[in-house]
Amino acid sequence: MYIIEALMWAFMICAGYFTAKLYIEDKIYAFIVALIYPLFTLPHILEGGSAEEMILVFATISLFFFLSHFKDNSKTHKPLIMLIHGIMCAATILIKINLVVFWFFPLVAVFINLIIGKNYKNLFQNILAYIVGLLILFLPIIVYFLYNNALSDAWNTYIVLNSKYARFNANEMVELIVVRFYQRIRFEPLTYFFIYTGSFYFPTKYIRNTLYKASIILSFFAVHIMISMTFLFMYYYTIPYYIFSLLGGIAIVDIIRKFLKLQPKWYFYILFFVLAIGIGIREKNFFSLSKAELLRKEEPNNPVFLFSNIVMKESNPTLLNLGLDLGSGVFTKANIVPNVKYFISPNLPHSIYPEMRDEQTKYIENKKVQFIILSQFSLNFDYFFNLPALNENYKIVDTYIEDKFKTYYLYKLKD
Repeated sequence: MYIIEALMWAFMICAGYFTAKLYIEDKIYAFIVALIYPLFTLPHILEGGSAEEMILVFATISLFFFLSHFKDNSKTHKPLIMLIHGIMCAATILIKINLVVFWFFPLVAVFINLIIGKNYKNLFQNILAYIVGLLILFLPIIVYFLYNNALSDAWNTYIVLNSKYARFNANEMVELIVVRFYQRIRFEPLTYFFIYTGSFYFPTKYIRNTLYKASIILSFFAVHIMISMTFLFMYYYTIPYYIFSLLGGIAIVDIIRKFLKLQPKWYFYILFFVLAIGIGIREKNFFSLSKAELLRKEEPNNPVFLFSNIVMKESNPTLLNLGLDLGSGVFTKANIVPNVKYFISPNLPHSIYPEMRDEQTKYIENKKVQFIILSQFSLNFDYFFNLPALNENYKIVDTYIEDKFKTYYLYKLKD
């Protein structure tokens, strides 16, 4: 996963560089913008591999093509580019559907512009190309679920379950959006300065077409609203709207280069690259792993490795994680294929989605799984920790304390 993400972020940085090159002729300054861009997101990345980190790559690639078209202000749009947008949207929909709103307004702006120019043939070609782009990723997955008679399960798990995260009370939504808008300004003034510059100043300054200007601004609001309207807010949720910091970086560096001239010498490229790597290492500190752990001379001291060592001693073990935390990594480490539907616990309280906790309770009562992981900060910790069936049927075989206050419990089915 980390190799895949590293390669994807390399593509993202390249896309950021080419995006900056659209508006900054000096390569050294475009290079600086591309390096600054991912650094803003690092404080929001926890252990890596989140949906938001992947989607940021897709959005950055599409942003480059959107801005290339916006800058040319052409009366037609290349269907091949629309095919790429379709693929990027499909990838996003399959990972986290609500974040596809980033594409909505720029795509609508392109289509409306084609209608205004009466380029109906090109409009049809682009709509068709976009649909084909979606189907390139959708069809193999749909065929897979149909073949396994699991299409309805996929719909219920992905669409129905994820829809529970959204709040539909208008007053609560407005309150959440305003509060989280203020919190970001209050606690992250520098990064949000870049985001706001990219969301408002950049389109006003660099995009001529009014429709295209509006599409970037509206895209920011759409992404911000989608991220803010969840009832439980996680720090890494904010990663997708950091795409607008790329535009802010372009605008700010474009102003700076008028007063500070840098020659495109090779040593400047190396210097800025090393600085960026150094800042990244300092920020993430190798995910708090020691040198011996990084080189795999020692096993990391975390619940994934500690619990997996116990679980893997059993033949064909089964596992239930009653949270959405590090415990989920045991499935991968121990090579466990889940044997129950609700094998992990998304951050949904019982009042919003009662079926999940109720079913997990039945798993425990009926001894459906051999091992159970319960962390102290999971939403239903008090309920499960005091559940009679859990204490009657299972025993604690190991514990792990994270950050000196968060305890993970590993339960095993009693003989």
